[in-house]
Amino acid sequence: MPWPSFGPLICALLVSCTLPIENVRAVSIQFRGIKGVLSNSPRRLVSRAPGGLTLNNTADLSYYADIVLGNQTFQVLIDTGSSDLWVAGVVGQSNDTGLNASINYAANSVSGPIKQAPLSFADHLVPDQAFLEISPDNKNPAGVGILGLGPSSGSFISKKVGTLPGAPVLDRIFYQNRTTPNFFTVLLGRDKDPTDAFSGSITVGEVLPEYQAILNEPHLAITQVPDEKSDDQHLQMLLDQDGIIGPDGKTISLVSVVEQTKDKRQATVVLDCGFTLPQLPRSAVDAIYSRFHGAEYTQIAGVGGAWVLPCAQEVNVTFKFAGKRYPIHPLDMSMEFSTIGLQDILTSDGERACIGTFQPFTYDRGLNPNYDMVLGMAFMRNVYSLFDYGDFIEGSTALEDPYIQLLSITNTTEAHQDFVTVRLGGIDTTGTRGLRDSTSKSGPGRTLYYIIAAVAVVAVLVAVAIFFILRVDVLLWSRLLDQLSLV
Repeated sequence: MPWPSFGPLICALLVSCTLPIENVRAVSIQFRGIKGVLSNSPRRLVSRAPGGLTLNNTADLSYYADIVLGNQTFQVLIDTGSSDLWVAGVVGQSNDTGLNASINYAANSVSGPIKQAPLSFADHLVPDQAFLEISPDNKNPAGVGILGLGPSSGSFISKKVGTLPGAPVLDRIFYQNRTTPNFFTVLLGRDKDPTDAFSGSITVGEVLPEYQAILNEPHLAITQVPDEKSDDQHLQMLLDQDGIIGPDGKTISLVSVVEQTKDKRQATVVLDCGFTLPQLPRSAVDAIYSRFHGAEYTQIAGVGGAWVLPCAQEVNVTFKFAGKRYPIHPLDMSMEFSTIGLQDILTSDGERACIGTFQPFTYDRGLNPNYDMVLGMAFMRNVYSLFDYGDFIEGSTALEDPYIQLLSITNTTEAHQDFVTVRLGGIDTTGTRGLRDSTSKSGPGRTLYYIIAAVAVVAVLVAVAIFFILRVDVLLWSRLLDQLSLV
């Protein structure tokens, strides 16, 4: 189901930053600051993972799959954070249901007639898949769309057409072929990775041959929202107690805001491969980035509030699920401004700046959120993910509760060398960079603090100088009076 608060958002991105900017001009690009990106950038089609449907990686900002709907091919953003399928353009060999619908997102929505057409996706065929056909525009050009892979309880289309005829793609595949296991897997590649050149893959009902080890990983139960909030059900699970290990090797404490969570030290985490930048509580993001020299928190138009830090700064963070550690590649912890079409800027220390990819929430989750964080592409590139629908499927006879399995695919030694190669030109200078003391301040507040402190010091020096000047004057007058009295 679509995220009620994120949605596909294409923003005009203008350079606007409180950091020193050198030789920067205002630019405008099409950027999905939250859900993916539409771009004409070259796509890497290399895949080392046989057997799956190859994904097209657009600069680590979005991952597209080619589907055949009606009699033509569409490039659709794969999205585990929503469930419905929509495409822009006229679909041939389709039947109009006579119904219309809107899929509502935070900043906008897409609307159009609900149609049905034959769908071919990942070696599976659905003869009459329901989808939304929207008119192309500048934001959504003809030939693109979104394919939702999340639970169907919040599907806008099925509410209009009916549970089974209007069911999302995966539900239709699993329901019409009971021999197909009720799971799918997602593998996301990393752009500019010097050692692992693949763009990504998706499978339905099967596991990629070289990642069979995922079947031995712990079953992470998909936590279910209360019945009255079923529209907000996502592919979500529990992080371990204090399950984030920061750059200093210490755990980052969190307190869950999810009402139904029994252990408040366990955060509820949503996995969303349609979300470019992971969203975390502000306290967690600050704990990750604030202690690096030159790091500043600022507002970036089209992206929102984020930490900016030197591109040469290696950031190492690890997440823990069911007692297992999942390290994040340092290339996934920060992003170059050029990736989103912006000119380079400098940090307050004069170094080339990058954007911290893990950012505080950029939207309002409501008074009673059903999750504490969203781990998007920057996290998911570090794991091979398996999502088992279990008894989520309408009419399913499966007795097993839905679950998630994660296989770590990031080797920390190799990841460090990748960072040195890509960001440092092959010369390892990471050993010269330490962390500021945890009590030190950063960002605009730090600068203000320094200004106030400097003013105070100057004031004290002036006061001392005045004191000594007056003291000297008093002594001179005293001696003069003494001399006059002698006369």
